Amino acid sequence: MAQELLPHSPDPSIEKITALDELFTNSANYHNSEKYFAFLKFLNRFPKLSPFNAFLIQMQNSGVTVVNTPSQWKKLGRYVKYQARPLVILVPFGPVQFVYDIADTEGDPLPEYFINPFATMGYLDPERYNRTMVNCAKEEILVYEYEMHKNSGGYAKYVNDRFTITINSSFSLNDKFSTLIHELAHIFCGHLGIDNNSWWLYRRHLDKSIREIEAESVSFIVCNRIGLETTSDQYLSGYIKEHSEMPGISLNSILHVAGYIEQMGTKAFKPKN
Repeated sequence: MAQELLPHSPDPSIEKITALDELFTNSANYHNSEKYFAFLKFLNRFPKLSPFNAFLIQMQNSGVTVVNTPSQWKKLGRYVKYQARPLVILVPFGPVQFVYDIADTEGDPLPEYFINPFATMGYLDPERYNRTMVNCAKEEILVYEYEMHKNSGGYAKYVNDRFTITINSSFSLNDKFSTLIHELAHIFCGHLGIDNNSWWLYRRHLDKSIREIEAESVSFIVCNRIGLETTSDQYLSGYIKEHSEMPGISLNSILHVAGYIEQMGTKAFKPKN
């Protein structure tokens, strides 16, 4: 749950429209609630790819199962078939990279962890939570843990010129983590607005349903891609049962924020600002 309180209020009409959001607006696949949820589940099948690159794979071939570069397949004893069709993804500080689905390779069988990457479902490495907390400080976001009512997970707000997140200290580690991701999503998706240090867009004007779906989508992506089941699954499933169409969410914000928060849980994280 995000608490709105921020002084900066740019005109909402000047919000940048990205190619991804134009695609969402024009594509019936992403307007349909069930298809949108299926799309999120597809992203989570490729935890080694960024959410954005998993999206690119889905756009090119939604039937793929495991993708790797030719050199990565070679290390696994498999080789790309002659005239196999490559799939294009983006790489940092470079143009593009080509990957291939397992169906376009031949050779040794894959190890079990490639077939079932979520065999350790339900386990969160405490280091990921701790690194994310440390990197919140690098983003100048203060995170507190307080004991709250058992039905209260946490909230984000802007107070004393700082973005803050409060988390229920009585929660399990998994629930603390999913709450942290949800509230970070509210901040980075612009739902609380911006200040002079913000790298994200001002999007405080959005309806509550859009804000919650975006935050739950980010939490679902980040948590499920490391094997955690959260209440985001229940929230999105419940929304689908009640609504056949999706509201005007920003696919661009969801994918980029999910990827950014994923990086916050790694040693390689570098803040944008």
